[in-house]
Amino acid sequence: MTKLQITKIVVSTVVGFGASKIAQSICLNNTQPDNLPDKVMVHSAAIVVGMMASELTRKYTNAKIDEIAEWVNSRNS
Repeated sequence: MTKLQITKIVVSTVVGFGASKIAQSICLNNTQPDNLPDKVMVHSAAIVVGMMASELTRKYTNAKIDEIAEWVNSRNS
């Protein structure tokens, strides 16, 4: 495993957890489920929205890390 791969894993994990937490908090703080089925639906949807946010931020962060690595490598050559 290269340093670049390790960097991508660490950064995307931290950013993904943060994005997931923010998305879930938005969902949960802006809904008031009244009964058990509503609570299950809201919590399930919040988890899925958090997962979607995490996946998108991972793709974005990895692309930016690649851009930075390419820039650094071009300046060193």
